[in-house]
Amino acid sequence: MSNSPRLSGPALPAWMVAAAVAAFPTWEEWHFRLHSGPAETYSCMSFGVWETSPLDPLRGDLDGIMQNVEAWAVPALLVLGGFLACLGRGNPRSVGRRTAGVLVLIAVIEPATPLYASAEACGGPIPILGAEWFATVMSGWGSTQLCLLGAAALVLLVTRMMSGATSEQPEATSPADVTWRRPVALLVDYAIVIVVLTFVVQPVLVLTGIDEFLPSIHLGYGLLNEAGLSLDDADPEPLFVLFIVFLYFWAQHSLWGQTPGKRLLRIRLVTTRTTVRPAPGRTALRTLIFPLLVFVPFAGPVFLIVDGVWALLDPEGRALHDRWTNTDVMRTVSKVQAQT
Repeated sequence: MSNSPRLSGPALPAWMVAAAVAAFPTWEEWHFRLHSGPAETYSCMSFGVWETSPLDPLRGDLDGIMQNVEAWAVPALLVLGGFLACLGRGNPRSVGRRTAGVLVLIAVIEPATPLYASAEACGGPIPILGAEWFATVMSGWGSTQLCLLGAAALVLLVTRMMSGATSEQPEATSPADVTWRRPVALLVDYAIVIVVLTFVVQPVLVLTGIDEFLPSIHLGYGLLNEAGLSLDDADPEPLFVLFIVFLYFWAQHSLWGQTPGKRLLRIRLVTTRTTVRPAPGRTALRTLIFPLLVFVPFAGPVFLIVDGVWALLDPEGRALHDRWTNTDVMRTVSKVQAQT
């Protein structure tokens, strides 16, 4: 007997309405791009020093990701993916919570990522997490946030309706538990890579004189912008940064199956067959796919989004690059838990 949820009469229209509501910000964005007025330019001379923040790299990378999310209708595709997952082996209530949670997260992050400038003449960037920054972010809430929050509410409502007819379906708690830990662990590793490049690698390059052959590493606009590969020429600076990123993930996954982020979140990388850490060759292939593939122009951000959506809706909570390399991310089991 099939475990697929029963699709009631109002469920299908509710899913379609949720997808249409989630797609409205993308339609609005492309309408603005195709029908925008003449560009206005102005010049400004300023001799002041702009205040920087340790969060500037994260803000820059999230801004680029959010632009791709909106341009490629990711919220609408996420809703449609949740619908297909519910029709398959996915638990409706679990899929609904994940889908709605990501929609809410996009709604909250999107107005917080642009580089806001002060309203004063020739004003510099507004410091992140300051009172003026919070006021500017709140003023940036508009139709996009209303649509995404409305779509999230519809998804929660319709998945609750669908789960009512299949209450006997077991809840897949283990994949869901790992699913939220993976992006948090990646965020921790991202911060560590930024710190290593800024406060370890760059000073070493200066002290050894290698900086005469390599340009300085500037991460103010994000790691993706700094290390993004160019299709025109082979710039040594992005290649060097990519080598550091590759070495960070490959070495630790090969030696311990964990990066500091995974260790903090109590998850580890294993092979699907033996549930032990992968061999160095397999971890090298996995690292070349993710995260290095993310730095490829145009295709990289799209792959990052597709990979994230796949992991969110996958019945086993596995990302697309895990499927390709026959690896998985599992919870670590303590000695006390293993004995019980």
